[in-house]
Amino acid sequence: MAAVLSRRQRTVFVAVCAFGLLCVAGCGPKRVPATGSVELDGKPLEGGIIYFNPNTAKGNNAAVSCSSAIENGHFQVRTTGMERSDTGPGVPLGWYKISFRVNMPGEKPMFAGPAVEINRKYLSAETTDLEVEVVEKPEPGHYDLKITSK
Repeated sequence: MAAVLSRRQRTVFVAVCAFGLLCVAGCGPKRVPATGSVELDGKPLEGGIIYFNPNTAKGNNAAVSCSSAIENGHFQVRTTGMERSDTGPGVPLGWYKISFRVNMPGEKPMFAGPAVEINRKYLSAETTDLEVEVVEKPEPGHYDLKITSK
C-alpha cells in the first residue's frame, strides 16, 4: 500500500526539498587557492596580469575567467563567472593554459619602470605553451612559473 502523507508532512517534505535545491543551486563550482610566482629571465616579474584560461583540449569547459595582478613576482588568482556563485577567490579544479598581459608598445604602462617585454607566445591562450593543472592539494611551488623574454 502506498503511504499517505498528512498535510503537515507534505509541507515539511516540500520545504526540505526546496531548501536542498537552494543549497545546491547557490554553490557554484568548487574553487581552490592558486597562488604562485612568475620569473622573467630569472628575475621576479614586477607587474602585469596572469590569466588562467580553461584548457578545453584537456576537458576543462568551465565558463569562467581566472586572473590576477602580478605584484613583485607574485600572484593570487580570482575567478569571475557567469553567475555570482561562480565568482570569488581561487580557481575551479582542472587544466588551464597560462597567458599574460604586460606593458604593450603604445599603451599606458601597467606598472612603473621600463617597459617589460616577454616572449609573444605567452600573450595568448592560443599560442602559450604554459599549462597547469589546478588541484586540490598542490605541492609547494606547483603554480610557480618561469618565462623568457625571447
